[in-house]
Amino acid sequence: MKRILFFILMTASCVPVLWAQDAVSAIRKHYAEAQEMVAQYAAYEKEGEWSMPCPMYYEVNVKQNLPGTGYHKERIRLYFYEDECDEENTDGTLLSRSLHFVTWKYNYAAREFYEEYLYDKQGNIEFAYIRNADMDHFKGGELRCYFQNGKLFKVLVSIRNQDTEKYEQKYAGATVPKEYASVYQGCQYEVDRFKRLFKEIDGETFH
Repeated sequence: MKRILFFILMTASCVPVLWAQDAVSAIRKHYAEAQEMVAQYAAYEKEGEWSMPCPMYYEVNVKQNLPGTGYHKERIRLYFYEDECDEENTDGTLLSRSLHFVTWKYNYAAREFYEEYLYDKQGNIEFAYIRNADMDHFKGGELRCYFQNGKLFKVLVSIRNQDTEKYEQKYAGATVPKEYASVYQGCQYEVDRFKRLFKEIDGETFH
């Protein structure tokens, strides 16, 4: 009886781990597909080939001088899904667009930052990557967040080794360590901000 109970407890404890591994694998596959799409679009643009599938994204560029830090530049790219829908839109088209993948590169003074956000077709965030020059007392770090149905379930933190310039993993878990809570709060804000930005831009363009 004890052996059976032990086996049941061990099996139950393994289920969440296996689920998380499967979920991460699926997200990484989706992320790899998004990266392949971005690379393909870049190749098309470089070669001047506009055959299908042509690059589909909105781009926002910002250049300005900020008090205290000087020249500031941002480039946001909002890649999107485009699918046929059953009913006509208000503009008479039969296309449905939703946010797919975001890349955001920006700076403050000489410090450079880069972020990525991956969404599923239901509009839920699946993965966020933040490379932040201010993490860990300005050593610089990377935060990777995995989501299921929009809820966080896995976090990886890597910090830059100042001797080798390489990023080394410092933390892996299901929650965000408190010393990186402000970075994650910024991530949460951007997840929704990019969805709003996409909706505003998409609503003003031809389909």
